[in-house]
Amino acid sequence: MNILDSKSDDYKRWKELKLANFTGDIGKLTIDIKNPHNLTKNEASKCSDIIERGNILFFRLENEFADIKDSLLKLSKQFGMDDFEILESSEKSGLTKIEVSDEDKIKSEYVPYTNKALNWHTDGYYNDVSDPILSWMLFCHSDSDIGGENRFIDHEIVYILFNEMSDALNDLLLEQAFTIPENKNNNRKEISGYVFKLLSNKLHMRFTMREKNIIWNKKIMKSIKLLKSIILENENYQIKYKLKPNEGVISNNVIHMRTSFTNSHNKNRLLYRLRSKKRISV
Repeated sequence: MNILDSKSDDYKRWKELKLANFTGDIGKLTIDIKNPHNLTKNEASKCSDIIERGNILFFRLENEFADIKDSLLKLSKQFGMDDFEILESSEKSGLTKIEVSDEDKIKSEYVPYTNKALNWHTDGYYNDVSDPILSWMLFCHSDSDIGGENRFIDHEIVYILFNEMSDALNDLLLEQAFTIPENKNNNRKEISGYVFKLLSNKLHMRFTMREKNIIWNKKIMKSIKLLKSIILENENYQIKYKLKPNEGVISNNVIHMRTSFTNSHNKNRLLYRLRSKKRISV
């Protein structure tokens, strides 16, 4: 199926099905999991169906587990999410703690490890194009008292809405659509990349709403401005939810953001994150 040709019958059928399947109802996107070490056939089937429809799934563990890290790793592998990205901020397993970090100077320089709002983005937009992040998991160990809501919008729907409003899709397919400057602090070289590309016949997106440390191709600024407005203005396609303890979300790297939040003196917001170089496959 060629969804890069918006005039084709394949694209039109895919678009109609995609928009018809959309729901922002968290209840319809959430599954309760009894044992993350061993999904039942019914649980796996429901997970597969939800992911196939909208590239995102929320889950709730029915019980608390002594070794939650091990449980999350075993659960993620049942979702086909191995080949994890290993960063300086992550453990050898790939698990990363997302929490306010005042003591770690390196972490505290990055917005995810603060209580500031995190603007719309896809994970790994700064990675080399040969090393894309195709899926991720977030799991809430403890939430914040105020704020910390996540919002999500399926990149495939954004792609459809862009095509409805513009004939300039080729702007977003350019391999030089944007450049991320060199970062000597973490030894990251300058990289350039596309916004949209088909990888194994599935749409992948690289994007950030941040204006710092990204240089957009001046020739496509009209298309980028439109893309940003689509993400911001189409709230009817945004999924809004604040994860509670023992709840998580997995996605095929949909666009997402986080509102600012406030921790109490005796309670620190803590989420665990896994990033995979494979798409979800249950």
